[in-house]
Amino acid sequence: MHQSLPRAARAALCASVLWLLAQSAAAVEINPGRGRLGFTVYVEVDGSYSKPILKSVHVQEIEPGSPAEAGGLKVEDRILQVQGKPLAGANAREVAAMIQVPPGEKLRLMVLSADGAQRHVTIVAGPPVRSRR
Repeated sequence: MHQSLPRAARAALCASVLWLLAQSAAAVEINPGRGRLGFTVYVEVDGSYSKPILKSVHVQEIEPGSPAEAGGLKVEDRILQVQGKPLAGANAREVAAMIQVPPGEKLRLMVLSADGAQRHVTIVAGPPVRSRR
C-alpha cells in the first residue's frame, strides 16, 4: 500500500508523469525507432517521484488523422491495459517504455469508454515525426 503524497507533491509528480507518458505517445518524436501514435494522456499517480504508481490514465487529446484516431481511440477513454498488462498499480516509467513501439508495430489497449463499455483498441504506430521547432 502506498502512502498518499501531499497535494503539491502529487501535482508535481502528476505533471512529470504526464510529461513522461505524453512524450511516448505524442506526435513529436526524437527517437527514429519509435513510431508515432498521435495521442496524449492525463494520468493520476500515487507513490514517490522515483517510483510513480499509476492510478488511472485517460486519453486527453487525439491528433486528427493519427494512428490513434484510425485505431478508434477516443478522448475521455480510460486506458485499462497496455499490451495485456493492467495499468492500475503499474510503475509509470515502465508503462512509458511499453508504449514506445517501432513504426508498423501494434500497440494493443483495453479501454473503458465514457459510456462504460470496455473495448479493445489496436493502434499501428506510424512513421516517426521530426521534432517541431
